[in-house]
Amino acid sequence: MRCPTCQYNNPAGAPFCAECGTRLAPTGAPAGLVAPTGTLPQQLVLAGRYVIEQKLGQGGMGAVYRARDLRLATAQWAIKEMSQSAITSPLERQQARDAFRQEAELLAMLSHPNLPRVVDHFEQDGKAYLVMEFVPGESLLDLAQREGLPLPLPRVLEWARQICEVLEYLHAQSPPVIFRDLKPANVMITPRGQVKLIDFGIARLFKPGKARDTQAFGTMGYSAPEQYGRGQTDARSDVYALGVLLHQLLTGYDPTATPFRLPPAAQLNPSLPAYLSEALARATESDPERRFPDVRSFHMALLGAPGQVLVQPQVEGQHAYARPESQPFAQHQLPAGTSMAGPANVPGVPPTTGLANASRWIGAASAAVMALALLFVGLAALRGDTSSGLAGAGYLLGLLPLASGPLAFVLGLVALTQPQTASTLNGRRHATIGVATGAATLLLCCVIVAVAGSVGGGR
Repeated sequence: MRCPTCQYNNPAGAPFCAECGTRLAPTGAPAGLVAPTGTLPQQLVLAGRYVIEQKLGQGGMGAVYRARDLRLATAQWAIKEMSQSAITSPLERQQARDAFRQEAELLAMLSHPNLPRVVDHFEQDGKAYLVMEFVPGESLLDLAQREGLPLPLPRVLEWARQICEVLEYLHAQSPPVIFRDLKPANVMITPRGQVKLIDFGIARLFKPGKARDTQAFGTMGYSAPEQYGRGQTDARSDVYALGVLLHQLLTGYDPTATPFRLPPAAQLNPSLPAYLSEALARATESDPERRFPDVRSFHMALLGAPGQVLVQPQVEGQHAYARPESQPFAQHQLPAGTSMAGPANVPGVPPTTGLANASRWIGAASAAVMALALLFVGLAALRGDTSSGLAGAGYLLGLLPLASGPLAFVLGLVALTQPQTASTLNGRRHATIGVATGAATLLLCCVIVAVAGSVGGGR
């Protein structure tokens, strides 16, 4: 059996090449038989160079593995394996390979800090592989599942800044590169907080003058309506996807539940500034003509630049992408006097969670001081003298948290009863911490009394 990679002659029936380790097709295997995607074993050597160490993930476009380099001992790469599970004919298989090579060539010509670097591509055993920079960290999807949504506004805006920069770079290419599949699973966050866009499987070059895309690609709910046969994708399609992504991160709303129709962000998260909610609404307009014309304009609107969030007037006859008026979103009434925006001087700082935040910090400080007081009294009790100076210092130290602990408990309970706090994850979390630490402070006080009384009674 001749190895397709290094041309070494192996004994008949050998599963792997003795020279380079490439998996060999079994003797008598039907022509065109290819192992399922995502099943590469560990320690398998691809192209005589890349040793598979771990499968990182698998999706509709293929599987991704972490691999080490036999030529560069310190290098680690991410290797993408093209999926062929849905390919049924030789023509379709060739088209898929052409698309994969297009992705390789597309990425190879790009250079940006927020894009993974492509170093190689090859075919082996009937499959195509793309070798690129290994990006440590986790995807926004994994991060959101681990931490919960919504996420803090300053953090999301920093990610938005980086995504806007890389999208501007892509759109500035000649011809422009449209990403077309911006979703949490395709955005990596490194340990240093750097954003990396991954999976260019459906990225395409924009062809001016073309009426519509020939194929519908993207993830329903995140991708723009024009990607589904309604028109031609351009930079505004990525504006739409970015708007949906930010809407989800800041509200926790699942866009796949109502594709192309998102509730107002401020309705779901009243702590968001009104201008930001309006910017997200304009970015996710079904009609491309009513969106921001480019990513830079959207970014300026996210920062509160005046005049950026005004919706463009609807041109007569352009109603193809208008949201259906027959199915409006249910509008939840907010309490009288409640503002849907944060303070004008500090955009994004939610006034509705201030009480919960105060409860959290007062409770944490009270519990910490009371624990220190218990330490002093406990040490004095071990010496058998709870009337010593050490014990006295503990008693004095416990006086302040004896008052502030119940205060934190009450503030937390009050915050939990407020609709504005209950509607945000951070608000509920902060209020709960305040209640718990306030109760812990009182419990520690009871322990101090018990310790002092036991030693005093023993004497």
